[in-house]
Amino acid sequence: MASWQARMAAWMVRKRIRRALGDLSDVKRVRAVFAHPLPAPRNATYTPATVGGIAGEWVTAPGVEPKATLLYLHGGGFVGCSPVTHRPVTAGFARHGFRVFVPDYRLAPEHPFPAPLDDCVAAWRGLQQERPGPMVVAGDSAGGNLALALMLTLRDAGEPLPAGAAVFSPATDMVEGASASIAANADLDAMFDGRGMHHFRNAYLAGQDPAHPLASPVRADLRGLPPLLVHASTDECLRDDSVRLAQAARAAGVRVQLRVWPKVPHVWQLLPNVPEARESVREAAEFLHAQLAGAPPQAEDLDVVIVGAGLSGIGAAAHLQEAFPARRYAILEAREAIGGTWDLFRYPGVRSDSDMYTLGYSFKPWRDAKAIADGPAIRDYVRATAAERGIDGQVRFGHRVVGAEWSSSKARWLLDLEVGPARDRRQVTCKLLWMCAGYYSYAQGYRPAFPQEERFRGRIVHPQHWPDDLDYAGKRVVVIGSGATAVTLVPDMAQRAAHVTMLQRSPTWIVTRPGVDPLAERAKRVLPPMLAYRLVRTKNVLLQQVFFRIARKWPEGFGRRLVDMARQQLPAGYDLAHFKPRYNPWDQRVCLVPDGDLFRAIRDGKASVATGTIELFTQTGIRLASGEELPADVVVTATGLQLNVLGDVQLVVDGQPRELSKALVYKGMMFSGVPNLVSTFGYTNASWTLKADLTAGYTMRLLARMDRLGAPIAVPVRDPSVGEQPFIDFSSGYVQRALGKLPKQGDRKPWKLYQNYLLDLLTLRYARIEDGALRFLRAGETAGS
Repeated sequence: MASWQARMAAWMVRKRIRRALGDLSDVKRVRAVFAHPLPAPRNATYTPATVGGIAGEWVTAPGVEPKATLLYLHGGGFVGCSPVTHRPVTAGFARHGFRVFVPDYRLAPEHPFPAPLDDCVAAWRGLQQERPGPMVVAGDSAGGNLALALMLTLRDAGEPLPAGAAVFSPATDMVEGASASIAANADLDAMFDGRGMHHFRNAYLAGQDPAHPLASPVRADLRGLPPLLVHASTDECLRDDSVRLAQAARAAGVRVQLRVWPKVPHVWQLLPNVPEARESVREAAEFLHAQLAGAPPQAEDLDVVIVGAGLSGIGAAAHLQEAFPARRYAILEAREAIGGTWDLFRYPGVRSDSDMYTLGYSFKPWRDAKAIADGPAIRDYVRATAAERGIDGQVRFGHRVVGAEWSSSKARWLLDLEVGPARDRRQVTCKLLWMCAGYYSYAQGYRPAFPQEERFRGRIVHPQHWPDDLDYAGKRVVVIGSGATAVTLVPDMAQRAAHVTMLQRSPTWIVTRPGVDPLAERAKRVLPPMLAYRLVRTKNVLLQQVFFRIARKWPEGFGRRLVDMARQQLPAGYDLAHFKPRYNPWDQRVCLVPDGDLFRAIRDGKASVATGTIELFTQTGIRLASGEELPADVVVTATGLQLNVLGDVQLVVDGQPRELSKALVYKGMMFSGVPNLVSTFGYTNASWTLKADLTAGYTMRLLARMDRLGAPIAVPVRDPSVGEQPFIDFSSGYVQRALGKLPKQGDRKPWKLYQNYLLDLLTLRYARIEDGALRFLRAGETAGS
């Protein structure tokens, strides 16, 4: 959460500086605004000097012995500012043990690219002649651009590089529209209107190629650059320039420490009275000193590692950033995109079977009218959340965790990673490992073999890996399955196919709900967005709980009601046996169909349901054990998921392999005998995110408690008297197939899973952390010591 000083500073910058800058088209006006520096800190000395033929000034702090030399390159849109305007930043670095030289490089438009860069290179080379040895570089905004271009120039010339670099809100891409935040944050940015920032670019480039790697460093080959620290603001126009730089540099093998700060104005480091400014400069100074001291390039140490950049992982990061903005974390994502399930599944009609008022995050209102949202809309919601909060810059794509080894002596996890297509091996350490990788294998779904399927002349596809080239228009389709995927596929494919048959071995309970919540839409019109969202969310949570309890208490009556609702939506005389399962409601998850789309497809004659077992495939379709033949040109095997535990990561605790199938789950999120590991697992009878939000909130409470106790280790310790029960009380095939791999739940709290949001809300948000089962330990201690 941003400090009140940061919020006040952003307000003042908006009122006084942004208004004065106007649309940024008048260079003289911009220079005049930038020519009024903030008061220079008095606890520093500013000495004019010329280095490498470039005028500038040395900044030192009386009473502080300089340990190293820092070349600082000031910002100003390439057209303004000077060493004098940036004294609040350079004095801060001086107080942290640097001898700082700030060159007064030439400015555009009188001296366009590459003149400013040439001056910076000359100053660096002059410093190297005067003070040979390791040095570092830093810069902000346009100066961040120049710092990056300086290092690229030195690398290409075969000259010694800085030991490290720190860049604040760097401008890294001169290509118009390349960074989405230029437009998206045009109104949020306290200093600049992104719609006018092209004037800076035009003045600097003077018609030269904006994609030139020294003008747009994010487009350069970044291999071989030294470690980078990058700080940016969530609200500034240049946010994505920083995020993209971090992603590109990491992909090139560069060590990057990125932090996106909430609500602060552009280059807030110039405001030393703002706590975030002092903290940012301190972090940068510590980072640069560490690089000068020869910090090891391997085994980056983080406070928290989140595994998975889907709905749960992005939500976890949002909670972590809000509660502990100074914690260093990364999200490791094995794939190349944010979104998890909602990016993986691309089959026709993919959607949620929960409403978005409960599937959405507690902190971000769902604004679309469609309550039962489709996959692309959910994916956009997750990505927007990540972008708005700067979380996307913490995602490391193509990073698969294959092993995790806990050391009690170090109070750390050591993670073994496979990175990129070549599966390069890397390692990272962390204090807390937070698994948000879902509960099923992304590599493959459950796909049983069918007798003589090789005879089939058509095409067989699985929804988890939907082919882009599949054209089913005008064709006969059989969808094998009756779960959520099948009831989603059938009505959507029926719009283009000649006919779609849903072939089920046994029926599934199905309920219709409106795709648009009329109460929610009325609330949105008269109430503030967050208040409306919370009211509808509360209403839907209560309804979910009530209906689930009714179904459990009176299953026969509830089942008859569901069958009667189906009958009312089906053609007269339609065989209701297709909608009467052999099990009770909520022994498996009840399938939701928005606006009765499945029943409408059946009424229109575009779809039908067949119940039976498959005897074999024929050349033209499927023959059932009853003798009935289902003609098909395309067969879709919606036969379910393949569950796994923690992404199949191999766990080792103090040298001993840990099989989670032998562990008890603690509060639905930790495991007996496994320290400092949290796993997000949502509800089976309600929206996934309800439990994910509670898990994240509890994890923040846990971290705070560990801090207060000075205990770096938290581990649930099993009571031998606690009995074991299956982890999930579901009869679904995908659950039954995986029971042997899953951990167990206990027969009493805190080891029992109640699948009850209201009870979990009280337990996880308000109950005491220290409950006797969770032990807090010092480094080197174990639960048995």
